[in-house]
Amino acid sequence: MVAFWLMPASDEAAFFNSLVARVAAEHDAPVFESHLTLYAGRLQTERAVKLLHSIECPQRYDLQVERVGSSDKFTKTLFVQFRVAPELQLLSKSISETVNSERSYELNPHLSLLYKELPPEKKAELVGTIRIPFQHITFDRLQVISGNDQTATRSDVESWRPFAVRDLKRASQNS
Repeated sequence: MVAFWLMPASDEAAFFNSLVARVAAEHDAPVFESHLTLYAGRLQTERAVKLLHSIECPQRYDLQVERVGSSDKFTKTLFVQFRVAPELQLLSKSISETVNSERSYELNPHLSLLYKELPPEKKAELVGTIRIPFQHITFDRLQVISGNDQTATRSDVESWRPFAVRDLKRASQNS
């Protein structure tokens, strides 16, 4: 499995990576790099790298924060939900169509903060304690990772390995 991630710009990444590490430590959960998943599916790594560097996209994406939320889904235990942006939908669709996957990937723009099975009341409590100091989050890098076919356990999360990254600002400035 490979996944294409949109990565927060440095200031936002520092904030979110610190928050993920703190919440993970408090709940004995896996630590992971903050990201927004654009696509996940089966793809050879060489083809994923080629796609990463050839896909057209702007220098950055500025997404509006809608809310902090929780769900019963492991990969959305605690998360920041973003307003859907047409340019982000276009990028995700472009990746999906280029991959020509048998299954479509449905974009749900969010940045996870915790992967852990928790009781609903604990998740609700956590949602109430999280304060995001930004109304908009800038994303300026694309990254491709490999990992297990599913993300349902701590070991699945810990299997993720980044293998290619593209700095959108630098790539656009060199064009």
